[in-house]
Amino acid sequence: MKAYWATLGASLRMLGRNRVLLATSLGLALISIFVFGWLFGSNNSPKLRLGLVDQDGSTISTQLAQSLKATKSLNLYTGAEDAELQSLRTGKRDAVLVITPGFATDMTQGHGALRVYYDQSNPVTQAIARMAVQSIVQGINAGMSGRPESVTLSEQAVSVRALRQIDWLTPGMLGSLLMWANLTVGTILVAWRKEGVLRRLAATPLRPSVLIGAQVSARVLLSLAQGALLLVVAKVIFGVQVVGSWLALGAVVALGALAMLSIGFVIGAFARSQEVAQTISMLISFPMMFLAGSYFPTSSAPAFLTPIIQVMPLSYINDALRLIVNNGAGFAAVQTDLLILGVWTVAALLLSVRAFRWS
Repeated sequence: MKAYWATLGASLRMLGRNRVLLATSLGLALISIFVFGWLFGSNNSPKLRLGLVDQDGSTISTQLAQSLKATKSLNLYTGAEDAELQSLRTGKRDAVLVITPGFATDMTQGHGALRVYYDQSNPVTQAIARMAVQSIVQGINAGMSGRPESVTLSEQAVSVRALRQIDWLTPGMLGSLLMWANLTVGTILVAWRKEGVLRRLAATPLRPSVLIGAQVSARVLLSLAQGALLLVVAKVIFGVQVVGSWLALGAVVALGALAMLSIGFVIGAFARSQEVAQTISMLISFPMMFLAGSYFPTSSAPAFLTPIIQVMPLSYINDALRLIVNNGAGFAAVQTDLLILGVWTVAALLLSVRAFRWS
């Protein structure tokens, strides 16, 4: 029994000294409970993304726009009708409300009309949007004493491809594949440094940029092959269709892989051991996998998480992939996502080359 207690004490001391294990197990558990608690534990409903087109320009229409902007259950966007309808077709709006010319005059005469467009690809979202817009109109009519029907709605559904859950999930799974496949490059570089591979390479004329470039090329090609295989499986087994440009899709996959590789190289440049590199990779990738919308929408996330979600490269990878795969988008629709991923890639690669160590 004495030997057992001595062994137990030694084991506990060894575990206590293993800071990597403690950080990984406790850190991931804490991240999990915070992420799922913030995303699903609150009573907040997802905000309706409403596009507003004011073609009247009257005092009444301006006041209506201001009251909508102040509504906490709405994310209000304003713009021209064509631009807002295009945003509706690409999944960036849930509904578009058009205040037609002469609305203020017609309303005072008891026959004002608003035109509203809904995204019919998701029946649940369409139902929520309809109820929200109808509530807005009911509120306007309630404020018109003696004229309960001063404003009416002209409802139209925009033809958008109906999506199944697997159609929505597939681009997110492709984004996660790019993340998991390429962040590990940091751990590999640390292993090479520890095993002396990099030290032996340092004796050759090989430059760090050449080594990093070779790793980048190999992994981007691997990512393209893995992404193609994933999409083939999704099409053959589940009937998932890529509606948009395959060229644009390939560009997003390649640039997404580059962005994740660049983060992996930064990890490899600064981490002192494989365990530390693995821990950092997990602590980065695990929250990003959930907060970047790979497996479920994050529209109901608290406001304080929005800046974090917006800075994550995986958010832009998933957004671009869904626009292309599900909504038939081309390069023009994903240019902002590509630009942000490009900035991430260049900045992180420059940092990793500058901080690179052979030993």
